[in-house]
Amino acid sequence: MSRMQRITTRLAPDPAEIQAQTRKWEIRCPDGHSKDLWEAGGVRYRATGSKQSYGYCSKCGRRRMLRIVKKTDP
Repeated sequence: MSRMQRITTRLAPDPAEIQAQTRKWEIRCPDGHSKDLWEAGGVRYRATGSKQSYGYCSKCGRRRMLRIVKKTDP
């Protein structure tokens, strides 16, 4: 668990709900790689819309503009 996840889950009234809502989001690289946001160390609670963040892609290892988007149902 990342530092932000530990702080957020300690202060929240329902830590399981924060984790469940965050797992509905993923972080995507422009090359098409994606990773679960919770596993990447992020937190997204009661959020709407997508977000962009500059960081490293865990698959290709390059610094990129990563998109945080809600997962689509198969």
